Amino acid sequence: MTWFEARAYCNWLTANVADGQTFRLPTEAEFEAATRGKKGRQFPYGKTFDSAKCNTFESHIRRTTPVGVFDNATPEGRGEGAFDLSGNVYTWTLSIYDQDRFRYPYKSDDGREDILARDVKRVLRGGSWLNLRVDARAVARYGSVPAARDLNIGVRVVLCRPPSS
Repeated sequence: MTWFEARAYCNWLTANVADGQTFRLPTEAEFEAATRGKKGRQFPYGKTFDSAKCNTFESHIRRTTPVGVFDNATPEGRGEGAFDLSGNVYTWTLSIYDQDRFRYPYKSDDGREDILARDVKRVLRGGSWLNLRVDARAVARYGSVPAARDLNIGVRVVLCRPPSS
């Protein structure tokens, strides 16, 4: 799935779900925060790599798997409990991949979240079934052109609830 298709899917969800909910791709910072958690984990499920907890090259499955097959939810707690944040498929983010222009610390208002920017790469996070454990680390990142479509790239959506009245 391309970055454009991933965004179109989010728009389709928004148009077809009631209650004023909107859906979008996560920012790179949101994806990393969910993966690392408050304790700064190395992998979403803990400190050390475990091939039994994620679908990477080391698991020897050699294809995608349904979400939830692995016992790899981020530890329970507020905002935790997400499955498959490492391995399976790379996840598109809204963020622009440009290590010269957009350095850390992360600043959401510096232009890196400009969805209209052209001729830029977009950030992929999480690693995939085709990649080694190093790409499944919480801090691993990769950039690709938004029109790229590959069998190891997918989508994860963020649900934006309307503000409470």
